[in-house]
Amino acid sequence: MTVLLLLLLRVVPYASQPPHESVTICVADARTRAPLIGAEFTSRPAPLSGGARRRSAGACARLHTVHGDSVQVARTGYLPRVVALASTPRRAGDTTWVSLLALDATRAERLAAVQVTATANGVETASDGRTAGRTTATLQIADARIAGASTVNAVLALMPYTNLRSSRGETGLSLRGARREQVAITLDGMPLNDPATGMADVSDIPLAGLQSVSVALGADPVRHGAGAAGGVLALTTSAQRVASVRTGAFGQRSMEGAWHVAAAGALWHASAARRDASNDFAFVNDAGVAPQRERRINNDEQRTTLSLGVIGSRVQLSVLGSTSDRGMVGPANVRSYDADRAFTDRLLVRVQTAMHSTTFVSGIRRLQLRYVDPTRPALDSRAVSWATDAEWRGAMHDLVWRLGIGADRLTATGGITQRRRRGFAGVQRAWSARTAGLWSIDLGARADLVEGSGLLPTASLGLEHRVAHAGEQWQVVAFGRAAQAVRVPTLYDLYFSSPQRLSVTALLPERVDLDVSSGLRLFSGAARHRASIEGALVARNTRNAIVWFPGNFGWSPANVGVERLRGIESRAEISSGIAHVSAWVTAYNAVLSTGGLRIPTPYVSRLSGGAQLQLHTRAQHATVVWRGMGARPYTAGPRNPDFELAAMSLVDITVAQQLRALPYWPWPRFDALVAFSLENAANASWQSVRGFPSPGRAWAMSFTLQQSPR
Repeated sequence: MTVLLLLLLRVVPYASQPPHESVTICVADARTRAPLIGAEFTSRPAPLSGGARRRSAGACARLHTVHGDSVQVARTGYLPRVVALASTPRRAGDTTWVSLLALDATRAERLAAVQVTATANGVETASDGRTAGRTTATLQIADARIAGASTVNAVLALMPYTNLRSSRGETGLSLRGARREQVAITLDGMPLNDPATGMADVSDIPLAGLQSVSVALGADPVRHGAGAAGGVLALTTSAQRVASVRTGAFGQRSMEGAWHVAAAGALWHASAARRDASNDFAFVNDAGVAPQRERRINNDEQRTTLSLGVIGSRVQLSVLGSTSDRGMVGPANVRSYDADRAFTDRLLVRVQTAMHSTTFVSGIRRLQLRYVDPTRPALDSRAVSWATDAEWRGAMHDLVWRLGIGADRLTATGGITQRRRRGFAGVQRAWSARTAGLWSIDLGARADLVEGSGLLPTASLGLEHRVAHAGEQWQVVAFGRAAQAVRVPTLYDLYFSSPQRLSVTALLPERVDLDVSSGLRLFSGAARHRASIEGALVARNTRNAIVWFPGNFGWSPANVGVERLRGIESRAEISSGIAHVSAWVTAYNAVLSTGGLRIPTPYVSRLSGGAQLQLHTRAQHATVVWRGMGARPYTAGPRNPDFELAAMSLVDITVAQQLRALPYWPWPRFDALVAFSLENAANASWQSVRGFPSPGRAWAMSFTLQQSPR
């Protein structure tokens, strides 16, 4: 009897505990709404329940809690936040999204209510972190894989408002008709643009290590400084366990993988990728005296990339290294480059640490370009550039402040050595309505001091106003934005597109005196049934625009008096049940005025657009992507159809099948995705840059294995 009584006394307390529940919590940045990896979840138990601490590898974590528990969410560089789960309505399959404020959040941001929303497929709408008046778009990498993308280049081709330009194996991005040096590209906030060329080749970024990709149109001087004249491409890192292989036409072969582990109180993650392709294809060369059929040779590429990261309680470290070897083919009617090789090595390191209520970020970038000409060794060349940056940011009442310093250095064949020091200071303030979120305003100013270019001030102003709404069913938002930007000449300010001995031309800084946009957005519905449409009028005036004119055999850019761009941007999206349809279109008129001449800006199409149709079931997916581009001028002269690249239309088709993990597999649960793509299905012949043809119809098949959520 005594033994039974003792057993009963031990069982009763456990029987009186509330039943355990499983809840999925995902973390996002309150300003950008980008998912955050590496957060630490600490349960604060209700009476009679057990507590636990868990560090998340991805942006989400599944916790076992009881009714009445609360969870503290903490992450490097952000203010910790406690979530009371009892106040959150939950249903089976729901996900609780939590927004974290950066350490430099203003008083207004901290006082504003940041709600938690339980949704099945979406993210919270109570805290829209977009900069006021900014046109943005974000794509999750998981969705991009379903649409057939296996490289960052392919992901960008799925994004609205983007145009890709590629000639010698490098990929450049154009936003709002800007040249690729005018688009700032970042990885977790780390700038990727090289100080020697002004560009960032996204081909070297491993897709396995990314969570999402976002584009924002228009100048952003305060946050991104010199170079962000046309817009910003922001890449965010992911920590996942994934492996993927791909094969396809023209000798495409690629392998990539990512892994993570929690150890020593930190999250350690790594990703790697290897890609090979021959890229030789037949084409009709019409650049000579008479059209003739030729074969593109020495167009191969081999790329290897490694990414490492550590996220601790107060420090975050990111490392990215890559190397590539590719043929350096020339224009279609120039065969003298058919033996040349180009070698590129990149190294980027970034450290972020919390200092009281501020954040300190520092980084270093190295780029080496080497060209080898077996037939003319005297033309072999090598260039190495370094860039170091340090930034300190925080908040004082309602002002966000940023201070930074940096230095650039370049050495190149021919005795070229250049150095440059720089620094900046910037402030930004945002206002928003405390009730109903009817309006928001942000105002910023920045001053860059660059050696050799002097003091370069810029400013920005954004406004959004909800002019009509019916709860969360639909709303109409009016927005407007005006900003300035500046781009100092890059150290070499040449395209490294030729191994010839080049002569450097002294250039003035390029200044965007005014970049303005104004329009309307309409949202309707939520979750699986929603629709949206937006349109904007845009204009940009650029003084001393730095432009390289095709056919200029000095291989050097020049300052042009004034560049004016006027245009329209629009986008629409509808999701209902298994179908998702989206479309976008831009119409730009970009003209250079110099010496009494009016010249269309090279390679800026008057009309561009794209559309996607996606059909989904639980495990099957079908995607059709169309991209079109009008005629593009390519000479330094008045608009003439004889000196324009023909309009092009590309159609890609992808079907994908998801295979759910079987419970009796001997390894941890993994899901599989098999995708087959038909690229350029209509077999269109087109050129992204004059004289550099692109292959026709191609196919690709990929197999991806990814750890499924527990």
